[in-house]
Amino acid sequence: MRVTPKNLTLEMIEDSPEIQDWLNQFPDSDRLTAIDLLLKLEFVTRDAYSEWLKTTLSGLTEEKCALLAVRKFSKLEDRCLWDSSGEMVNRPSSSLGSEDLVRSVIAGLMKSNKTHFLDHPSLNELRRGEVHEVALIDDSIGSGKRVSDYIKIMLTNKTFLSWWSFGWIRFLHIVAFARTDEAKEMITKKTPGSDHPIRKHPKSEKLNFCSHSRYEIGQLEKRWGSGFRGIVDLCASQKAIPIKRRLGFRGTMSNIVFYHSVPNNIPGMLWDESESWVPLFPGRSVPDWLPTLLEGPKSSTLMGKRVSGPLLTLLRLIKRGIRNQNSLARSLGVDITFLQQLLASGRDSGFLTLGNRLTKAGVQVIWATQQGAEIDKFDRSLYVPEKWCVDRRTI
Repeated sequence: MRVTPKNLTLEMIEDSPEIQDWLNQFPDSDRLTAIDLLLKLEFVTRDAYSEWLKTTLSGLTEEKCALLAVRKFSKLEDRCLWDSSGEMVNRPSSSLGSEDLVRSVIAGLMKSNKTHFLDHPSLNELRRGEVHEVALIDDSIGSGKRVSDYIKIMLTNKTFLSWWSFGWIRFLHIVAFARTDEAKEMITKKTPGSDHPIRKHPKSEKLNFCSHSRYEIGQLEKRWGSGFRGIVDLCASQKAIPIKRRLGFRGTMSNIVFYHSVPNNIPGMLWDESESWVPLFPGRSVPDWLPTLLEGPKSSTLMGKRVSGPLLTLLRLIKRGIRNQNSLARSLGVDITFLQQLLASGRDSGFLTLGNRLTKAGVQVIWATQQGAEIDKFDRSLYVPEKWCVDRRTI
């Protein structure tokens, strides 16, 4: 099942007071790059993720399979999945972000197929059901550390470790909507086992990775466009954000945001909060106004609204005679996709022709903004010539 993520548009960014408040934290010289970053974000809705996960799990295997939602363990809690009697250890009662949605999807899947899947089973249930396959489910895997730690905690149980070592557990499926190639390498390397030819079940053959999208951390241009260097430099230069968080967890620089949970592997200035920085996604959660903005009706025109920011800069460049798209993109410091959205907004607003020339309305907008400061300062009180005031004390 293919999922089409949602994206912000220039009109959405211009119309959103919340996004404008976030952008106001940047100096004017960095606003274009910050907007470019926002345009490259990909948003995955709850329904889209849930349907993808149901479809993926249903076609994962024909054998019985245990389903486990990956979560991060705190240092204070007992780091084990099963207790000494083989029962699944209770999870914390507090919200755990992505795991909550994964568990709800698993619960829905169990209603239609109780014989094929086991929902977080005990060791006794695995033994009685002769279950040889386990699926670990997450939404996004960046560095692979969380999944690797989870597998390590699973294997601290001596019974499960023996099943893994002797081949009773034949497949360990790693299911995530998005993951990096580096994560696959790390998880494979950290998972106990061997690929020696004498092994009946080599480790790498027992690990099955299943994702909707995968990418290399270093392939920034595919995620952030041709202007990726400017975006990376902007993220790295934000002193209000801790260094380790500026490019996302372990420098992953992911651009995928889920409605149900904001991953920590996206740039830190989007989610990190401090006294000197207000994030767009506080508490690593998507605010209520954002889905409404993304799914609401799109404005078809900018006429009658205040024109500012990137579109105004574009109009001024075109007034100077720059019309070639590559030249405009270089002058603005953005990539072609960003520029094309700007040009489309200009045409929809009636400011530009199809040949990238200013219309009368476009010329008037530039003139109005150039004269705006002087007009605002003009004293509009009644002017009375002094000679009219002869023999009068007041007017």
